[in-house]
Amino acid sequence: MENLLPPVIILLCVVVIVVLMLRRGARRSKSSPEGALAGGPEAAAAASSRLSEDQHRMVYSLIAQGLTVQAIAAYRQATGARLIEARNAVLLMDRYPQSFSSPAAAQAEPVSDAETGQPSTGSLTRPGGGPGESTTTEPAKEPSERTEPEITPSTPVVPQQREEAPPSSAQQPKVPATFGERSSTRYPYRYRAIVSNGRQTLEVASNLLNDEIYGEIKALAQIGDAEDAAQMLWRHSDISIEEARAFVELL
Repeated sequence: MENLLPPVIILLCVVVIVVLMLRRGARRSKSSPEGALAGGPEAAAAASSRLSEDQHRMVYSLIAQGLTVQAIAAYRQATGARLIEARNAVLLMDRYPQSFSSPAAAQAEPVSDAETGQPSTGSLTRPGGGPGESTTTEPAKEPSERTEPEITPSTPVVPQQREEAPPSSAQQPKVPATFGERSSTRYPYRYRAIVSNGRQTLEVASNLLNDEIYGEIKALAQIGDAEDAAQMLWRHSDISIEEARAFVELL
């Protein structure tokens, strides 16, 4: 028995050392940026859900300006998280952008046409109108066929000119007439606005935007003035008016 005691002690020491090394490696993997991003979009959504709307906007505003350290500090102040936990949350929210959604908004989320099996109506919300109002474009009408006069030997032939049908409204290019000019005020940073409804995520990055302008755009969209919100977003970005309307629809 005395001869077996030293090998047993050595074996126990080796086991203890191996366990300590494995635990240290697990802690390092969790504290590394790669380990933080392993949680994926689900972890990013969980981190984002701990913020209020104002806190969510502030953190993403700092991320959009490249101020990661300030964003981590803002997240810690808002949630009371530890430094590593706050850093992992900011990295996840930067890699997998999340839009703010309150629990009430999540419950009232409309069911998509794909889930109900109904054909899409392609409706757009207009100021003063409901979501059921849709904009349809009628196909261009072909010019009616002209009946040539019957020719008889006693009737002289007079050549007739065909009148070309004017281009229909669907063929004419859509030019914004009342949108005004794009803003000429450029800020030293590129503002990044992200919006999502859970199925689709859109992003606008422009140095014509800032927190105050984006707040006004969002306020217009929330009170139902979607067209004015889209025009304001168009004036303070480099996107088309159709892209601006699609972005406002998700606000």
